[in-house]
Amino acid sequence: MHIDTEQQNMIDAARSMVPILLSRARKAEEDRAVPQQTFDEFADKGFFRIHQPERFGGKAWDISMMVRLGAELGQGCGSSCWIFSNLAVQNWILGMHNPEAQEDVWGGNPAALIASSFPGKGGKVERTDGGLVANGLWSFASGVDFADWNNMQVFVPPERSEGSPEHRFALVPKSDYRVVDDWYSPGLAGTGSRTIRLDNVFIPEHRTIPSTKLMGGPSPGSEINPGALYRLPPLTLGTKVFASPALGIAKGGLGMIEEDLSGRNTVGNAPMAELPTAQVRISEAGAQIEAAEALLLKDCADAMEIAEAGGVPDIKHRARWRRNNAFAVQLCVRALERLNPLVGARGLKPENDFLRMFRDVHAASLQITVAWDIQAVNAGRIRFGLPSLDPRV
Repeated sequence: MHIDTEQQNMIDAARSMVPILLSRARKAEEDRAVPQQTFDEFADKGFFRIHQPERFGGKAWDISMMVRLGAELGQGCGSSCWIFSNLAVQNWILGMHNPEAQEDVWGGNPAALIASSFPGKGGKVERTDGGLVANGLWSFASGVDFADWNNMQVFVPPERSEGSPEHRFALVPKSDYRVVDDWYSPGLAGTGSRTIRLDNVFIPEHRTIPSTKLMGGPSPGSEINPGALYRLPPLTLGTKVFASPALGIAKGGLGMIEEDLSGRNTVGNAPMAELPTAQVRISEAGAQIEAAEALLLKDCADAMEIAEAGGVPDIKHRARWRRNNAFAVQLCVRALERLNPLVGARGLKPENDFLRMFRDVHAASLQITVAWDIQAVNAGRIRFGLPSLDPRV
């Protein structure tokens, strides 16, 4: 896909931040939070607005820019990259939402940001006149420290107690929830992906949208945001939000091991770079990472081609994109697993950046939409004409 000068400048800006992010990464892990300074710099450089509609001051760039920026930022700090991608993707999703909801969020503050969350234990909504009422916990709210709103995933009970719950997104302002400090993860620790609690919160109907309206093709938001980006399916193609940080983390890990081996000798004083076993591991990991990147970018190009032609992706396309996201993450995990023995016992220190990246890429792979076993089974079912196990595909 073509990269114009402005986009290349932003990619270069992301690349230039890698040493800075690397210097802050351990503190982010210890604090369980991305530094405010990092967030401010991301905002100043426009990273969060790459998919925001132009009518609200965004760039409305295609989804490949998330992959390209994530491939750079993740090399410095996986947690910071995860916050970037999770906040940026919500600007894209809101661009497909009801125009009234877009005005609620951005009308008074075009720079407003949105985190997202998934219902935890006891998190539920009920129908009421004019909308929904939410109670309980919603978890994994990556970016909640910096967000003005939260785009919760909710399962709405059927109207007559028959049939399956309806999956929707539901927007709530930060004044309607409180944050529960419960994020103690060994991987992606700095994301601060905490839980939010809601008590009897009313959500107007226009701030909710069924995921069935976001499967590709015209969306409620594409009436005012006519670009192809807003006719793509965020719950399948959009899971690049989780794959792109994994790609950046894997690239960073490979670069770190290559640099380390270039100036290191074995206990027998043989240059590590001359060992065939090290060379093979470096080559294999490099090929896996490049294959992951190529797969992610091809999906982006294929999806944009369909949308620009006015087409609508069918379920086989959507399942393939979800499958490919998960497989790309697996390639990144396998690459760092391949490199891990090259760290050696001398590297078993809390400050070892490669081991942080190793933890982070494994944590990324556990996100359900890129969890390989789940996505591989579902994609295989769909290939054989069986119904999807996930109604969001």
